[in-house]
Amino acid sequence: MAAQIDYNKCTMCGGLSSTICVEVCPVYAVRVQDGRPVVTEALCEDCNECGKACPDKAINIPLHLVTF
Repeated sequence: MAAQIDYNKCTMCGGLSSTICVEVCPVYAVRVQDGRPVVTEALCEDCNECGKACPDKAINIPLHLVTF
């Protein structure tokens, strides 16, 4: 499972080219594509750094779906 972004809450903090979630992801799993942040599930390590840094509280990791 990977971080999930609620696009109804996301305000693209920081601009269109570099949002906070992109900047804090240690494995570069979050990127901006087509004007919104997206998570590459294969790269995401479920660390929740993006979720902790998100000022909009738009990112979470559904812990009941995490398979460590």
